[in-house]
Amino acid sequence: MWLFGVPHKGSLLALAGAALLYVTATTAFGLLVSTFVRSQVAALFGTLVLSMPPVVQFSGLVEPVSSLAGPAQFIGGIFPTSHFLNIARGTFSKGLGATDLVASFLPLAISVPVLIGLGAALLRKQER
Repeated sequence: MWLFGVPHKGSLLALAGAALLYVTATTAFGLLVSTFVRSQVAALFGTLVLSMPPVVQFSGLVEPVSSLAGPAQFIGGIFPTSHFLNIARGTFSKGLGATDLVASFLPLAISVPVLIGLGAALLRKQER
């Protein structure tokens, strides 16, 4: 905001809440991936490989999710990044608040317990 002179027109609280949900969702995704591998390095690379290509291609960074068709639009709707981008764009450029962005907050909020639940369910018990 200060470096490039881009004004923040919307709710800073909505953006901060979305950022907290997004960071929690991405951490939960890393937890889910780590349940399938044995080492921390493998979990790091697995998370990178499984998340970066779909995020760049289908989340709205390159083209809007609404312009995608079929499986690409489905994949774009699953990843939390597309919903966070909608919230970030809405708060920065359109001056929207949390009530205006409920349609993007809801999937982001749902993804957190789903990813944590899947990660916890698939976690193996530690060997003694």
